[in-house]
Amino acid sequence: MSASELKTTRSMGPVFSPPATEDLLNGGRLLRRAFLEAGACSSRRGTTVIEPEQTDPPVFLIHRGLAYSSATLADGRRAITEIHLPGDIVGAASIVMGGAHYSVIAGSDLSYRPLSATTLRGLMGNPQIAMRVLALVGEDRRRADRHMVGLARLDARERLCVFLVDIHDRLRRRELISRPTFNVSLNQDEIADHLGMTMVHVSRTLRRLREEKLVIVDRHVVIILDLKAMREVALGQASEAVKEIIPA
Repeated sequence: MSASELKTTRSMGPVFSPPATEDLLNGGRLLRRAFLEAGACSSRRGTTVIEPEQTDPPVFLIHRGLAYSSATLADGRRAITEIHLPGDIVGAASIVMGGAHYSVIAGSDLSYRPLSATTLRGLMGNPQIAMRVLALVGEDRRRADRHMVGLARLDARERLCVFLVDIHDRLRRRELISRPTFNVSLNQDEIADHLGMTMVHVSRTLRRLREEKLVIVDRHVVIILDLKAMREVALGQASEAVKEIIPA
């Protein structure tokens, strides 16, 4: 965790309690050091990194690539519940829950560093690391709550704006991008399973956003043309300029 990740901004990033800032920064540095001292692993796109119901699954830091958490319903339908990006620490809650309740799949060729649940529980004897792990669980819960609200109340256009702006903001806070352009290796079927839409609806909505000159998504490359307007749509406050070109 860097200092920039703790700043309060208009972006959709987390806002932490000021008294906890120093402990979170120090705990983040110590935790990251522990991950970097662990052996590096890699998985090809489509590989299951964590199995559902796996006992004491490892917690891992993503170095490069993208992964996602998913659950499969009895009839075979898939729900992708979370997208994991470079710099994310995945699976922190499982160190106390005793097992995974979802699959974690490599959404691209993936490079990561795992720590066993036992090792991480030992590290949490340091209060600053424990504070950072608590923040990780809190961030996961916050994203899950926001995702649930989006599925329940937002339309397709708003969901896609939230999805793309969130990825932009997370990458920007970690200084992994300097422009509103980035890669998302997910295909439209995976995006649809994450946003509770059909693949056809995703394609139509992306075309509409392109026609509105908000964003271009082409061959996994995302080019945000108007970040301010995208953010306003994502926050449910579309500008008048955007409203004028949306059919009533």
